[in-house]
Amino acid sequence: MAEIELSSPDEAFISPDWLGEEVTKDPRYYNSNLAKHPYSEWK
Repeated sequence: MAEIELSSPDEAFISPDWLGEEVTKDPRYYNSNLAKHPYSEWK
């Protein structure tokens, strides 16, 4: 997982080749859910 802080939602940035899909709005990746269901336990 990687995090980037932008000045605005539409700020342009160059993403590295290893960067995968955007998960900001995916509740599975919220800290509260990851604490209960770590990624290593996902099926």
